[in-house]
Amino acid sequence: MSAVLEASIARSIVAVQEAEAKPWAPSRAVTLEQLRIVDMIHEGKPACRLCGQITNSLDRFGLCSKVSPAHREWRGDVAPSKKARTR
Repeated sequence: MSAVLEASIARSIVAVQEAEAKPWAPSRAVTLEQLRIVDMIHEGKPACRLCGQITNSLDRFGLCSKVSPAHREWRGDVAPSKKARTR
């Protein structure tokens, strides 16, 4: 972990501890700071070629672990579109 990321996390922990004494109120600045930290953590991780989800690892097709119809189609999985009815 980089020194900048560690410092940001430490600042956030202190801010949370200070905020626990006060009633909660929405704060755009706090939200943006937390989202910036999340972006720093995700930096350099691979993204799914189909949906763009950040993940720790991709399969051999460059996709995340989702099994949606679109993901299955990209993987070449053959799945019947509808279940056959029996009489």
